[in-house]
Amino acid sequence: MSVQNISVEETINLVKTRGFANTVEASLYLSLSIHYVRRLGREKEIPSFKPNGKCMYFKVEDLDNFIMNNKRLSNEKIMEKATKYLFNKR
Repeated sequence: MSVQNISVEETINLVKTRGFANTVEASLYLSLSIHYVRRLGREKEIPSFKPNGKCMYFKVEDLDNFIMNNKRLSNEKIMEKATKYLFNKR
């Protein structure tokens, strides 16, 4: 079964069902280029597996964690944290 013959949605559903993705599937899942996904795996930004030393595979939970990394806070949460910090400083 070739990735080119199925839609992006079908690929994402397949990845979620299996629980892992190859580099091409991970790039579709993350909406990133294949080269960037390879670099992220090589630099260990996303944990990866190379069972035969050639193909790189990624767990879906690791891909999800990468997406959810570096959360941006709302202005309300920033003000709340700043207020707590100022009151605890005294």
